[in-house]
Amino acid sequence: MDRKKLGSASGLELPPLRSLDDFLLESARFQIPNFKDLDKWNNRVVQNLLYYQTNYFFLAIIIFLIVG
Repeated sequence: MDRKKLGSASGLELPPLRSLDDFLLESARFQIPNFKDLDKWNNRVVQNLLYYQTNYFFLAIIIFLIVG
């Protein structure tokens, strides 16, 4: 079964897996957040979780398999 067809049939779509360079290795993205502006910091965290959710899911599975 095609992944996109499966996703659209149930109303859900799996976001793409982002590259390792984009997810971890590109150091230009690592900046200290401004903790004084909580709305901006919260938005940044939520956007990061949404954009990289497939990467975080696979990372959690890998850690679970290594530990378990």
